[in-house]
Amino acid sequence: MSTRAWLGLALTLIVLSNAVALVGVYYNRSGTPQSLLTLSERELYLPYGDWLHREDNSGLRLELMWRQANETGQLDWLHESKLRALGFRVPADGAERFSRQLARPVWLVLELDGPAYRRQVQRAQHALAEAQERVQARPDDQELQRQRDALREQQEQEERYASRLFLIDAGLDAEALRAQYPDRQRHVLLAGRLKPYHRSGNTGPHYTASIQAEISRISVPPALRAAFAGWQQGVGYREGRLRVQAQVAFGQRHEPWMIGATR
Repeated sequence: MSTRAWLGLALTLIVLSNAVALVGVYYNRSGTPQSLLTLSERELYLPYGDWLHREDNSGLRLELMWRQANETGQLDWLHESKLRALGFRVPADGAERFSRQLARPVWLVLELDGPAYRRQVQRAQHALAEAQERVQARPDDQELQRQRDALREQQEQEERYASRLFLIDAGLDAEALRAQYPDRQRHVLLAGRLKPYHRSGNTGPHYTASIQAEISRISVPPALRAAFAGWQQGVGYREGRLRVQAQVAFGQRHEPWMIGATR
């Protein structure tokens, strides 16, 4: 095949791939969105290393900030029976074999400002109340005072700055999950992957999985970028973060796009 023919084939493949991508975007944004969430600066951040982020602001993508664990780093709902339902083999022995299983595609369920977030706030409040009682019992103990101050800061972080978007479930059937979580302004489904692993403990191995969303970045249209002017790369919650309210839709392919943003 001649060089000209190879070039023609390459151009044809580029045009076809672009056409397929455009069709996918059109389908995703057609009809009624699967979910429509109002997110704040608490659930969005500008990631490091995003090649689309340039000084001339020719492109801007934000990352969804979602959380998955309780205060102990565990996922209460990801127990052995759940792992089996997701297609993983949980052997009676042989924890190493469990960890060698390949990652599997799943649907992730995220919840915005719901019971999972409120439980997290209540844990922080309870921890601070206990620390205050210890200080009252031993008012001269500087170490207890330091612990109390750290917990007070943690409570403020939870109540004012931390993301309210929590991973609460996963499954294989998107329609079944939508029926279980019908609130489209609170719950969103995202494609993801689970990779099983185990942790050793005093009572034996604990089976769990690492979790990753397939798509969690959101392109900001040029007309909405002014709302994010001055944002710095990386995660930061305090005075340096400018407040914003962003409306994010999740379409037929459960992929997000931004439809509104204001300060």
